[in-house]
Amino acid sequence: MDFKKIVDVVKSEASDAVEVTKLRSKISKERSSVKANYQKIGELIYEKYKDGGAEEDVAAIIDEIRASREKIKGYNDEINKFKMEDK
Repeated sequence: MDFKKIVDVVKSEASDAVEVTKLRSKISKERSSVKANYQKIGELIYEKYKDGGAEEDVAAIIDEIRASREKIKGYNDEINKFKMEDK
């Protein structure tokens, strides 16, 4: 194989690698979009049922979300205490 053929093969393989990377990037973007839409659906359902009327399984998940939000609030309060001590 002469040098020109080797260069052509390398160029072709590099071009293919670039295209594959672009496609993987597009796949990742679409997966992120799907995940964001799942989250939106979940938030809509949460808002609809948070004040009651939810089926048992949904109500249990809502209770878990409430508990997590309370924990997060507590953790943020603790963080704020550290920030205040640094001043």
